[in-house]
Amino acid sequence: QMSNVQSKLGFSLIELLVAFSLISILSTIGYISFASYSKRQVAIQTAANVKQAVDLARFKAISFVKTSLCGGADELSSYKLNFCFNASCQDPSASYEMSAICGSREEVLESKVFPKDVTATNVPGVNNCSTIIFNLVSGNSQGLPCEMYVSGYGNQIKVSIDSIGHAS
Repeated sequence: QMSNVQSKLGFSLIELLVAFSLISILSTIGYISFASYSKRQVAIQTAANVKQAVDLARFKAISFVKTSLCGGADELSSYKLNFCFNASCQDPSASYEMSAICGSREEVLESKVFPKDVTATNVPGVNNCSTIIFNLVSGNSQGLPCEMYVSGYGNQIKVSIDSIGHAS
């Protein structure tokens, strides 16, 4: 009778090994899923930043937002977005830049760099998205409509910019 009591007091070594093995397998699967989700979010956030930059340039143009960089004889005429995958940017490390065109000169307001391993490319067969200009005086835009892909970590997000400059 004493041996029956002793065998029911705890877990056997096999039971403990099975339990810890299951826990480690589930933890590994959870970690891999989280890492994949995090990388996808980097690509999604970069696409959202591109859309926000287009919307901001468009808003500044239609709202006649003046920049302090333009002064004297150089009147602000338009806002320009340069995506550096096809256009040359003033900052060689930039992925895209927003500039104010003041008379005959162009002043960079901000430049952004994509996260590591995230790139942007044009959609084949559609207008090139390398340069988008929103004119203050005429209200017209140049370089639209266009589409681009933001790619990274095995994900590809399409950014479409319609003829009035709305990004989706």
